[in-house]
Amino acid sequence: MLRDDTELPSNRDSDLVNEQEDEKLLEAIRQKQENAWSLLIERYQGRLTNFAISKLSRREDAEDIIQETFISFIKSLDNYRAEVNLETYLFTILRNKIIDKYRSRNTRTVSLIQDVFCSSQDENTYHAASNLQAAGPSQSWVVSQNEQYEIQQSILAKALMKFCQSFKDSYRFRNLKILELLLYSGVSTSTAAELVKVEESTIRAFKHRCLKQLQKFIEELNVPTDFPYSNLENLLTDTWESQRITCPKRSTIGAFLLEQLEPEWFDYIDFHVTTLGCHFCRANLKDMRQQKTLEESMFRERIMASTIGFLHNTEL
Repeated sequence: MLRDDTELPSNRDSDLVNEQEDEKLLEAIRQKQENAWSLLIERYQGRLTNFAISKLSRREDAEDIIQETFISFIKSLDNYRAEVNLETYLFTILRNKIIDKYRSRNTRTVSLIQDVFCSSQDENTYHAASNLQAAGPSQSWVVSQNEQYEIQQSILAKALMKFCQSFKDSYRFRNLKILELLLYSGVSTSTAAELVKVEESTIRAFKHRCLKQLQKFIEELNVPTDFPYSNLENLLTDTWESQRITCPKRSTIGAFLLEQLEPEWFDYIDFHVTTLGCHFCRANLKDMRQQKTLEESMFRERIMASTIGFLHNTEL
């Protein structure tokens, strides 16, 4: 049985090849090559569509959002510097568009843990500009607040990744599950205790220790003196989702699908995908299970038709 991609050379090699292929596609797209743009759409269309459908239910709404996502991506390509991988960048654009759509309609499908306990999180996600624009601040002030928030998220992401990796390296997957429940999905300590079958007092003590350890990790990064520790839990939840802190790579999901992971890893990925219900990873899993259909092919053609003009008209 295989371990996760963070440990497995063959999986790391696979992910590196994918990243290199993405970079070649992006370079060709910057040169306005239509075939490269078509290939990129084909590569990511399925997983993005599955994610959008899981959030919006109606395929028509999901397809509209996906087309908007690719349009936004091609229009902002000159701003993409690969600080995050391409998949995460596309999911971030899509997620923000879905949040905007939820703000305009107050409905949601409830099923998995993340649906049940995050029913209002997406609509109320903390974002400096959206929260402050109603007060009428200057554009430069709003931009500075956005930049400050992005810095805070970057700091938190580094601390969270270091913290979560320590659990993975030591095979403390129950701890990782509890952390995901508390800080990613925002469930109560009593619910987390019920789901992982431990005493609530143990969960509360664990959460307290984790927050203290995370604060220590953050302080080691030489953060600004005005870092908002008082709002740490809210910032952690938003950072966890937007940066996909514990989402396994696509190659690991493939190994899970083929049942080629070690038992401990398989159990954790199963929890992350089927119990926690991470929509990003469920979208990837569903995409890997699906065969390309005529409907998908026709949808890809519609995406090409609606985005190709931006490829030629955008300064890249």
